[in-house]
Amino acid sequence: MDGLDLAPDAVRRARSEGADAVEAYAIAFTSRSVYIEDDVPKVAEDRSETGLGVRAAKAKRVAFSATTLASPSDVRSAVAAAMAGLKRVPEDPDFSGFPTEAGKGEVSGAWDAPTAAMEVAGLLEAATTFTEAVTESKATSVPKAIFRIQEYAFRIVNSNDVLANHRGTLVFAYLTAKCGSKGKFGEGILKAMNTSIRTIDFAHLGATVARRAAANLKARAFKGKLPGIAVLDPLDLGEAFLTTVGSAVNGEDVHKGRSPWAGKVGQEIASAGVTIRDRPRMPDGLASGVADDEGNATRDRTLVEAGTLKGFFADRKHSALIGVPAGNGYRRAVATVEGAYTKPAETEPSNLVVEPGRKSLDALLAEVDSGVYVEKFAAPEVNPFSGSFAMEVRNATLIKKGELADHVKVALLTGNFYDGLKNVVGVGRELTPTHAFLTAPGCAYVPPMAFEGFELVGQA
Repeated sequence: MDGLDLAPDAVRRARSEGADAVEAYAIAFTSRSVYIEDDVPKVAEDRSETGLGVRAAKAKRVAFSATTLASPSDVRSAVAAAMAGLKRVPEDPDFSGFPTEAGKGEVSGAWDAPTAAMEVAGLLEAATTFTEAVTESKATSVPKAIFRIQEYAFRIVNSNDVLANHRGTLVFAYLTAKCGSKGKFGEGILKAMNTSIRTIDFAHLGATVARRAAANLKARAFKGKLPGIAVLDPLDLGEAFLTTVGSAVNGEDVHKGRSPWAGKVGQEIASAGVTIRDRPRMPDGLASGVADDEGNATRDRTLVEAGTLKGFFADRKHSALIGVPAGNGYRRAVATVEGAYTKPAETEPSNLVVEPGRKSLDALLAEVDSGVYVEKFAAPEVNPFSGSFAMEVRNATLIKKGELADHVKVALLTGNFYDGLKNVVGVGRELTPTHAFLTAPGCAYVPPMAFEGFELVGQA
């Protein structure tokens, strides 16, 4: 039995039991993963799961239920739970029905055949390659790491005769290294994500995370304050973009008055060198697809062009409320699709892309007279509404006259991200994908960028 084939049955059952409108979302995935603990790779799991989420509507009431999917009886249980929920939920005055047109076809590179076919042995080989690169220096080790491949497919069916399908592959790696001895250690942390494992250079990642650990071991507590240029690595910078820009252009936040960019279409909200697009049809994109997780046809759209705000994105519900096309209703994440069926779709970006510049990272750094290069924060947390932040640096290096100088720690990078977007002084050329939270939808592709106006604050 193909669990995805049970989705239409959920729609038929809910309609027969009195629902005015119904949506069924079924997703099946296979997950293979390998862990490393203290330099030793270990097989973690090789499993498959299918799940079903059902949204049933009666007038202005909408209820949701979810279940793992193993047999037709699970469909009956999910439908029964959704129908029972309709008696308890309040009315949603903004509900305007489910999609009426589905996205059709596939996006190139969203699914990669060799990645889908890779067994655990292939992951073990990648883990070994990474570990050998890290431990080339005997002072450096791998305390923990995870390598995961997921192949997935989902189907959305609703009572408006919408039928949409999508399949994809995801590769995710969380990588650490430790350097030192006698109670004094330095750490390095990296993440890697792609739709194809063939594009990931695990030896290079091992060398990079080992270098970061060695630099962190040598780092000294920063004292005083340093205004200047902050050059930020794409991985953590991408998380900051998802938290801030991802909220500012989110149709739900715009409708509810939470977006700092509400009412500012046509205004300058960033430097002229900043262009941001939502690109659900980007080849090889982690969140790419011709249909979103409600079945809406997706479309690439420009959100910020040369610093000027051009518009917003939304799911089906909020698109009607703010007057933009639908196509951004998501529930699947790009680090793992596990649990996607347990929640209804919400307004989220797909592939939030900052258009790259023409400069290498070295060229960006060479233009900085005084500042700091931050490769890793303890947590890249920015207030999505105000843009303010004070982030602890983990891997950071001072920049003096265009050269990397002293490694520093015990310091905060402070500032306002929305103000920083208006003071971008350099945009790199290499895009790197990242995500916000493990199970949260949304992906960002950003290059390294240089900001003026942030301040490094250390000990007095």
